[in-house]
Amino acid sequence: MADLESLLEQLGECDANNDHEGLRKVREQIVADHPESEQSVEALYKIGLDNLFRKRKLDDAVEIFGVAAKRKHPYWSAAARTSQGICLYHQGKKQKAIFELRKVGNTENPNEHSVTALSFIETIFLNEGNNEEVTRIRKERIIQLEKLIQKARKSGDKAGLGQNLYSYGVALIDSDDVDGANAAFAEAKEMGPDVLGAELFRAVVDALK
Repeated sequence: MADLESLLEQLGECDANNDHEGLRKVREQIVADHPESEQSVEALYKIGLDNLFRKRKLDDAVEIFGVAAKRKHPYWSAAARTSQGICLYHQGKKQKAIFELRKVGNTENPNEHSVTALSFIETIFLNEGNNEEVTRIRKERIIQLEKLIQKARKSGDKAGLGQNLYSYGVALIDSDDVDGANAAFAEAKEMGPDVLGAELFRAVVDALK
């Protein structure tokens, strides 16, 4: 059995070489040899992503995401459950998808995954024309983003603040609050591309009305 540290080093080498098959094999070994480690939960999640995007095996992705979600890691399990919910919807399992996404989205301590989950639930109801649920979920998403913005300000997380300001602005646009959205976008823009990154900065500039 390979020790975890050496496997993580192998992961880094495969990543640097853009070796996707190698990454998968090392992650599978981490799951097999170190099943109780935090790294195994991350490995499971990323194997699920590999199933989804590289292997194009939706059913296999759902299965792996489900395993990772049950491991209850504060970050990777939430990421896995969110991805599982989205995949379930694309399998035509709408109610089950909403059920899994609500497990992530309904929280007193919002995070990037809870906001993503709420956003997708909102999209599901929007596609169905259920405007009452769209409005309710959107309000909750805005409240969560406000909490995340406050948290980022207090912690000094400028990159997180910029991302959340942008997401907040987009949510306000969806709620027809153009002035509020522009204020959020303008604040984010002032942070500049060095903090936001070139791609997010362009999105912020394009969003300003």
